[in-house]
Amino acid sequence: MYNDTITLFNRYESKLGDTWYPSILHNTNLNMDKASIIAKYGSDSQDNAVLNVQYSLKSGQKMVGSKLWLPPKEWCKQTNDKLSEALTFSSKANSFDFFIVGEWKNEEPIAEDDYIDGFYEEMKLKYDYVFAITGSAFYDIIPHFEVMAK
Repeated sequence: MYNDTITLFNRYESKLGDTWYPSILHNTNLNMDKASIIAKYGSDSQDNAVLNVQYSLKSGQKMVGSKLWLPPKEWCKQTNDKLSEALTFSSKANSFDFFIVGEWKNEEPIAEDDYIDGFYEEMKLKYDYVFAITGSAFYDIIPHFEVMAK
């Protein structure tokens, strides 16, 4: 069930220029079946994908692979040198995170200004299966995040 690989891109906003921090996540479960999404979430659902990401607890903190999960506001408050060591699932209207199916070439930060229309727009033009995060929740009984995306 958990045999998909995705790359998550977290956006860090700065007055000096925004930066995207990629995280390659193995052993995820990606559902892109629109009919099953509508059956579970209702006909008003605008989402095209549901991503399930397992986490483990280490000293009471949620870990996704080797990275610490933080709520979006806490992730943004970190010092720049810590941003690549953690991840989040943000769905803010103007500054959402996104993911792609498959493994990105590396986990080096990406400058938004290196792309004329922005990194997310460039990714949508060049790749299939680019999903903007619209919401997320975590569940403790079977420890995982459920990430909705379109």
